[in-house]
Amino acid sequence: MRVMDKVANFIRENRRAAVRFLESMREGHESITVVHHNDADGIAAGAALATAFERLAFDYRLLPIEKIYEPLIKKLHAGTDGIIIYADLGGQSSELIGRYATRNSLVIILDHHLPGGPVPGNTIHLNPELYGISGDDDASGASVCALFARELLREAELDTPDGEGRLAMLDLIGAVGDGQERNGIFTGVNEIFFEAATKQGMVQEVGTGLIIPRLCEKTVEEIVEIVTLLGSVGFYSGDAATAIKLLLGGDPDKAMRRAAQLEELKTTLFARESEQIRHEGLAQSDHFQWIDVKDRFIPMGVKAIGLFLQHLIAQELVVEDKYLFGFQHLPAEVPGVGRIGTALTKISSRVHPELRKVIEAGRLPDFMVLVPGATALVDGTADGCHRFAAASLIDRGREDDFIRALEAVLATHSRSS
Repeated sequence: MRVMDKVANFIRENRRAAVRFLESMREGHESITVVHHNDADGIAAGAALATAFERLAFDYRLLPIEKIYEPLIKKLHAGTDGIIIYADLGGQSSELIGRYATRNSLVIILDHHLPGGPVPGNTIHLNPELYGISGDDDASGASVCALFARELLREAELDTPDGEGRLAMLDLIGAVGDGQERNGIFTGVNEIFFEAATKQGMVQEVGTGLIIPRLCEKTVEEIVEIVTLLGSVGFYSGDAATAIKLLLGGDPDKAMRRAAQLEELKTTLFARESEQIRHEGLAQSDHFQWIDVKDRFIPMGVKAIGLFLQHLIAQELVVEDKYLFGFQHLPAEVPGVGRIGTALTKISSRVHPELRKVIEAGRLPDFMVLVPGATALVDGTADGCHRFAAASLIDRGREDDFIRALEAVLATHSRSS
């Protein structure tokens, strides 16, 4: 089946889910909590849902979070009535979410990461991967949320070309944020929204890039950078809300001033850590290299460790043929949720472009194989894995165990290949 045929099936499933959601709202379940990721894709995903709910005049709450794990899910569902929507996260933890979803009227998972296990009857899992569509290339988290939002408005007969254009713009921000643009080309669900965004003038092609007229004529890449700084680096300062407001038409000057302050903070902390690596190097095993920043990146959010790995690659401070990992302590206090009472470490991973070529050639496994496998061996939680960038959580103090688990998973894969 062609990709666009699969997309058509996915659109129909979104429409059915939209019908069920609206029926639940008509039955009086008026509380909506949107739990969304705090990176550029997750911020755009939250903004897409907010766009639809504003148009529908529904009361809702946006709750950005960094990572999803059992104690957080348990506390979230225990304290939240009505409908919960997970946006750009939760796919790999679908079975776990289902375990705690029984007290809610309806739970919807809108994600594009590898799907986990089955869910109960009151839970809907909309994921392109379940329909043979690549969540790495053809649909971001914002894609899924924009599609669901579009179908909500169509079912309620509140859709307009301008509204669809705004949702399409948010999709493109999420897609670019997750690296789904290939030399100016979008595919799958992203292609549909690219056409809608350009048709409505929400994005304009200028030279080899795309600009967003309503966001100060900034390029999509510039907006992604600003939103990443606000949502990720400024997460514990409450700046994810500033990022949402920017995408919904808020004061751009305020958002950009704040982003500049956060860029200065990030530059200072990254420079300090990089200098130490220049002198001491990265820790290494046979096939892996890593850095453990512990809590040295406070007050930045834990997305910072992934950004730092990208910085190390750009600065040529890594070994080209070894997988790159980073560890950062996850704070026990989650804004908007409260104290979780855990001591966890966030893991991020990246690959050098030369190693990526080897993985793409099929000579080594990607992170979709390595990270969930190794995380399971140390009783952690993997949620948010892509082929060349992945993340998970483990108990603090098990970092060395995780590296050994990675070596074991790699060895097993090599023997079976």
